Amino acid sequence: MKGLFLYGINCTLDVWSDLRDKLNDIDIVYAEYPHEITQNAYTITDITKWIYEKYGGQPYDFIVGHSMGGLIALELAARFHINCSTTIFIDSNLRPAGDFYRNLMLPANMVKYGDQIKHMFQDEAPFYKEILKLSLQTDFDYSPLISKINDRLFGIYGDRGMPAYDRKIADLCLDPMVEEKINFKFVKNSCHMPMIENPQDLAVVLRSCLE
Repeated sequence: MKGLFLYGINCTLDVWSDLRDKLNDIDIVYAEYPHEITQNAYTITDITKWIYEKYGGQPYDFIVGHSMGGLIALELAARFHINCSTTIFIDSNLRPAGDFYRNLMLPANMVKYGDQIKHMFQDEAPFYKEILKLSLQTDFDYSPLISKINDRLFGIYGDRGMPAYDRKIADLCLDPMVEEKINFKFVKNSCHMPMIENPQDLAVVLRSCLE
């Protein structure tokens, strides 16, 4: 089994460090975006094109993308028709989501990991154009990509420490036809950064997607 992992904006390969150890029995390619690519990208498609040219020449059993990386994964499947049977996005907003999803980490996890994440974000932020950042923050709609994907599709989100909250899917603000095409799964005790906050449970959820 072979997979491709794609991280989000302002991140580095370090975000996968803890999760990587828990998936070391799977053949995974962890993509890295050069700064000369990101700092000249006006849209995520500019990055997707480079990813496809660099990594798209081989088949994958699955692609996993976090945040912006999830949108890249969707573009690879929907527009570039990369040879892959399962696409998985982690805490990627296809449209502006409700307040339930507007948090980075749980307060306790922010105490543990907040400085580490903030330093990474600050170091990487200068290598992304403001126009690209804005395309991921307001007035965006990547949900049409979903209708172009016929293979298995999973959306994984942190449960924000509220497993019983019954509007987790509704607060993603997606059309019913889009919701129906996505297999939703949730990672316990995590928000936008489940690979940092709860890599053990995220690994279990990812394996369940690949069964």
